[in-house]
Amino acid sequence: MPKIPTRRRSRRNTNAYNAISIINSEKPKAQCQCADAFLRSPCKQEPINGSLFCKDHQGCPGSPQSGYEPPYDPMRYNRDSNIRLSHNCYSYGMNVLDPMSAELCKKNGSCRRYFHQPGALHGDRNALNAAERRSCAVVESLQKADNPTIERTSFYGKCAKGKSKIALVVDPGEDYHYYRQDADGMWSHKDGSNKVKRFDALKRPIFNPQLAARNYLWQNSDLNYEDFCGFYCVPRDGTVKLGRGGDARARTRRLRRQQHRKQGQKSRRRVRR
Repeated sequence: MPKIPTRRRSRRNTNAYNAISIINSEKPKAQCQCADAFLRSPCKQEPINGSLFCKDHQGCPGSPQSGYEPPYDPMRYNRDSNIRLSHNCYSYGMNVLDPMSAELCKKNGSCRRYFHQPGALHGDRNALNAAERRSCAVVESLQKADNPTIERTSFYGKCAKGKSKIALVVDPGEDYHYYRQDADGMWSHKDGSNKVKRFDALKRPIFNPQLAARNYLWQNSDLNYEDFCGFYCVPRDGTVKLGRGGDARARTRRLRRQQHRKQGQKSRRRVRR
């Protein structure tokens, strides 16, 4: 699967830089969500108004299905706030609903602590605490460690019986994110503790997550999932086990705040002297 060319931006290291980059971010243009079925290359044209495709790809073929795709049922995660708040994109992509996570959320609060994280089942609970590990290669290896039966595929590949597709993207050094293919062939996702949805960063339906809009900077966010990691076939014919690892980005934010406080304390001590 060819990688979509993206413009590498500098890492966002400070709150001031974040604010400037967000203010200067323009709303991205929509892209035709059709990849050439023979060349496996993305279309470079803009879609026709009200459509996901350009004028040349109105009959774009969808991603083949195995028949084991989960139905799109957002209320399964959205109805109960304890479920919604304690399940993230990894849980949703793997079609996991963990009653224990919801119960811990209800009992103890701080629900993001009970997020499932790639690698946590394998014993690498804190694998993504280090920001430099939030990359395609690392997240892919961690998901494989959790479930060795996960196989790489492509948009036009077909998963074997008992499996269906997910897609992984990464904002390097910041966050990872998963999408999953539903029974009707479209794609949906759940970003963190937010509700399940079927639209991309431009509020457009997701036909192909590789070509959907994933830059949220223009929405006063600090996330742009610019790296597309790949499509994968994951098991659907049984209960998938995942491990809890908390919210890696929240830990990063806490560490940054602690560092800022320490720097402030050192500055005040120097002034007193």
